[in-house]
Amino acid sequence: MELAKDSLLKVSGLKYRYPSAEDSVLNGLDCEFKTGEKVAVLGSNGAGKTTFFNLVSGLTEGYEGSIKLAGTEIKKLKRVEIAKKLALVPQKHEPLFPFTVRDFVLMGRYARLGVFGIPREEDLEVVKNAAKETGAYKFFDRPYNSLSGGEMQLAVISRALAQESELLILDEPSTHLDFKNRFVVLDLVRRISEKRKVALLMSLHEPNDVVQFADRVIVIHEGKIAADGKPRDIINEKLLLDIFQVKAKEIKTDKNSLFMPVSVCV
Repeated sequence: MELAKDSLLKVSGLKYRYPSAEDSVLNGLDCEFKTGEKVAVLGSNGAGKTTFFNLVSGLTEGYEGSIKLAGTEIKKLKRVEIAKKLALVPQKHEPLFPFTVRDFVLMGRYARLGVFGIPREEDLEVVKNAAKETGAYKFFDRPYNSLSGGEMQLAVISRALAQESELLILDEPSTHLDFKNRFVVLDLVRRISEKRKVALLMSLHEPNDVVQFADRVIVIHEGKIAADGKPRDIINEKLLLDIFQVKAKEIKTDKNSLFMPVSVCV
């Protein structure tokens, strides 16, 4: 299959096995992501979602198959080249130093700084606008390590936006967030994707979030892609039973279906 003109990321025959493991965590993944898509990756704990994101972000090496970022094999790209094309919001980020949020977001400009690495006026403007877009501007001069979980996530997303990449990857962006902040973060990245025409690739645990915030879902199960398509066509009671061993009841609404867990099937 040839690379589509609007393709940002193409994965072909992707396999990966951790050095200490006998079996592969990913075993032959094929998928492609295009400009402006909002894609959720769904799967149980240990399915390989984080491994997949680390591979396509160039953070993990030693894979078999092909990962092409904007048409170039990712292992041939330097970190600064990758950072211009994709931005990763990791699952965990430990605040080791008391940087201000302003300085933390500025780190997202690293790949685009001039020869001497000194931020220009345009870089500072990009940083400020990114923080305003996410709401992080309200605590712009506070130490990053003093923020709440929700505020910290907004700051990390601001840093990713400051990279001005075409692909935004978020690894479980709603983890450890309460009911309100989970909605705030997921609704925010959905609106950013639509406004900036940025492709969005995010891993989610909650099927109802996939239905509400994604246009496409890829289901990873036992190292392979078990399903790929529109959430309303893919997510159903049978899939949730097969993937999560959870018996769920479908509740139809005016816009879409929601799924309520009923029991666990062991």
